Amino acid sequence: MKRERVFWWFVLISSVLLLIGYSIWGFSNMRYGRTGPFGYGYYGRGMMNRWFNLYNKPFDNNKDRLSINQIRNNVDKYIKYYDDNLEIADIFVFKDSDYYVSIEEKDTGKGAMELLVNPYTGDIYPEYGPNMMWNEKYGMHGQRGFGMMGMMMGGASWNRGNWYYNDQNNLKKVDREDAIKIADKYVKNSEGKDFSVVAEGHEFYGYYTFHVNKGNKTVGMLSVNYYTGDVWYHTWHGQLEKIISHDEK
Repeated sequence: MKRERVFWWFVLISSVLLLIGYSIWGFSNMRYGRTGPFGYGYYGRGMMNRWFNLYNKPFDNNKDRLSINQIRNNVDKYIKYYDDNLEIADIFVFKDSDYYVSIEEKDTGKGAMELLVNPYTGDIYPEYGPNMMWNEKYGMHGQRGFGMMGMMMGGASWNRGNWYYNDQNNLKKVDREDAIKIADKYVKNSEGKDFSVVAEGHEFYGYYTFHVNKGNKTVGMLSVNYYTGDVWYHTWHGQLEKIISHDEK
């Protein structure tokens, strides 16, 4: 009995170490590797390029894309696995990459998670980047994470090199208005003066995701960590065709 207990403790500790190591490796590969002129870290220009999809399946443009109703139905079934309190907020339809779907909590109106959907196969998977690394509740390290890290750590989260328990000792340090200013300054410096970030977007657990505009047209999105002010540009998306809000069909 004692030997069996030791064995399972060994398996548990090894799994945790492997997950931490993989997370750190992925995190370091996705960073710019520098800090910008505002004193904030910038993310998103690494291995996860624009046309990456989880299953490495190139899009077959000779096939018909799934309808928006099919996408909605598939995503609704997917999020029911986590909680009946979740619903679709927006769907970003991209011409040459996976669709982006933001999910929010019905009772709080707060962003819960960000998903990617292959419009030809219907494959659904968690968006990489902030959704995995910064999301305290539904991300890799959250209490209700996509993996087992949150459960094994008893609801602990990872932030700037330290484990901590959600909603206890960590207070939001960057409010929405300041985050918008940080994001707007970032896109003007990195993308061009005709780019801007306005108030459109969602607050998730640990960060904000805002729409990025070029002129008056939305062309993409980026996230701002609301503890650190770090900016993570979503560079894996392609050309945006349209945004479908919660009330549209």
